[in-house]
Amino acid sequence: MTTELEQPLESDDLVVDAEPLGPPAAEPIELTVSRAVILEVAQLAALEHPDVLRIARRGPPWRAALAGPPIRVRVRREGIELELRVIARPGSDLAAMGRQVRDAVGLAVERLLGQTVRSVTILVDGVGG
Repeated sequence: MTTELEQPLESDDLVVDAEPLGPPAAEPIELTVSRAVILEVAQLAALEHPDVLRIARRGPPWRAALAGPPIRVRVRREGIELELRVIARPGSDLAAMGRQVRDAVGLAVERLLGQTVRSVTILVDGVGG
């Protein structure tokens, strides 16, 4: 019987080394974070901004389905690269909102996952509706 910790890593898993607080551990500690967790952290951080209506691609559902997901994550040796497509609320200052969401997403991923964020790209794909 294999436990959850003994299962092989999936190709999109991210391994994070962590230093324990207190005396050193006898064995190194490893934290495995899936790509889905990175997506969730990025989405929640972006949705906390009041000017972000939703994380999505604009247009009819069939077009959005063909274009791919609204959040893309690339894990590189140098760090994580994120790209988010957002729909802004009408009347929002889009440039300021983009900068603030970019900073919030980058800080959330670095703080919660302990990984270096190489880049965060925010694409405003629509306003309202």
